[in-house]
Amino acid sequence: MANFNTHLIVGATVSLIVSETLISMKILSPTLASVAFFLGTLGSLMPDIDSNHSKSIKVSLSMISILITMLLISAKSKVYSLIELLIMSIFILSFIRFGIIEFFRLTSKHRGMFHSIPVAFIWGISTTIISNTIIGLNSLISWIFGFMIIVGYITHLILDELYSVDLVNKKIKKSFGTALKLFRLKTNIDKMQTLLIYIILVLLIQISPTTTIFIETIFSNKAIATFINILLPNDGRWFIH
Repeated sequence: MANFNTHLIVGATVSLIVSETLISMKILSPTLASVAFFLGTLGSLMPDIDSNHSKSIKVSLSMISILITMLLISAKSKVYSLIELLIMSIFILSFIRFGIIEFFRLTSKHRGMFHSIPVAFIWGISTTIISNTIIGLNSLISWIFGFMIIVGYITHLILDELYSVDLVNKKIKKSFGTALKLFRLKTNIDKMQTLLIYIILVLLIQISPTTTIFIETIFSNKAIATFINILLPNDGRWFIH
């Protein structure tokens, strides 16, 4: 599998491309695009939280802490006092660290169901719900933030699969297929984890904000036309305008 530095560099690069595209399409402001970039990079590190590599855990938790604090202060600074914002940040961070993350670490083995596509969507939709209900962002921005987590997470999974193919010796390693997957049914525990993950995913979808504006803004014919229009210089001149 790819190491920490490779995941960080590739994840940050993909996140930068997506966030810059959203700026060029005038969907996000530079400030919000910076947050989107941050989330995409974070998502690219999250699949390794269930491993014993302390670097991944420490960096991911630090990024989560900084991000949540930044979002709370920017969105709720006129509503809550500084102490209230600090308490809320600590509570959310503790819930993520000692609740959600610890649950996955205790109930899954590395490269188990935590390394899967449905878990990527669980983290992404959870980010959307938190952004919308706790931070108070609108559904479009909330879904973009969740989308960035999913993009980063799946980038990590794809990278792990690519590292499972030995092109030099023309062979496929045993780890191939253990990262980018939809389910795992080898043992009874795997089956239970797979079922639980999909139950959680369905429940999160039910309570998540509407996706209508997000889909129309990102994936509509108008959005695609705008993307094509900004892809290359309209006047044919490069870097001279």
